[in-house]
Amino acid sequence: MDKTEYTESKALKHSNLEKLEYIGKCLYLESMGKKLVAIGDLHLGYEEAMNEAGVLLTREMFGEMIEYLRRVFEKCGNVDKIILLGDIKHDFGNVLRQEREDFVRLISYLKEKMSGSGEIIIVKGNHDIIIEYVVKTDRVKTADYFTHGEYCFAHGDREFEEMNSEEIKFWVLGHGHPAIKISDDVKVEKYKCYLVGKYKGKNVIIVPSFLEYNEGSDARESNLGMAWNFDLDKFDVKIVDSDELKVLDFGKLGDIN
Repeated sequence: MDKTEYTESKALKHSNLEKLEYIGKCLYLESMGKKLVAIGDLHLGYEEAMNEAGVLLTREMFGEMIEYLRRVFEKCGNVDKIILLGDIKHDFGNVLRQEREDFVRLISYLKEKMSGSGEIIIVKGNHDIIIEYVVKTDRVKTADYFTHGEYCFAHGDREFEEMNSEEIKFWVLGHGHPAIKISDDVKVEKYKCYLVGKYKGKNVIIVPSFLEYNEGSDARESNLGMAWNFDLDKFDVKIVDSDELKVLDFGKLGDIN
């Protein structure tokens, strides 16, 4: 299988994690003297794709996205690495006009939130087959996965042999769009969530999608389409409170009614 890897220097491999924080839909790490933010599936161009399919959506998503990110970076400050966990664009086979325009504006904004030597790493998702035609700027790299010390960041639809290295202790994944339905016997609400658990000795964090118009899928009802047969009932559910940019621990997925 052809693949591209982006890996930090092996000399840094044995440093310990200093901090892991859930800032709303974004995962913030301090590791090996670097600050990193991981952002789940963005699906830029979703509105245009829906409009072409006959579903009328207003073009407000990008502005809402930037406002959310502004609040995130207000909490964590400028960072050294921004990892986009795949499905940057929504359309599979083409580059829609909105995708290209929003991508350029997004990258311009994210560059302002990086340190002087910072980089944006685009981990390619299944929607990003032709992302290279959009990425034409400095300080932006594309890869099938990205490793930083004990962490491996991947989209989640494919497994790579290097993810199983003994040096890798954590997998940070997108793709699944995890959400959870909560019922109070009167109504049912769905919330974006992280799913956090273990698989064959690895600590696994499945990050919610950043796309706001769709909460995602409840793993008790739908197959999240991950490349592994995770026992998700044993994973911890961390519900996203976007208003406060916090997460709420709700226990094991299998224990939630």
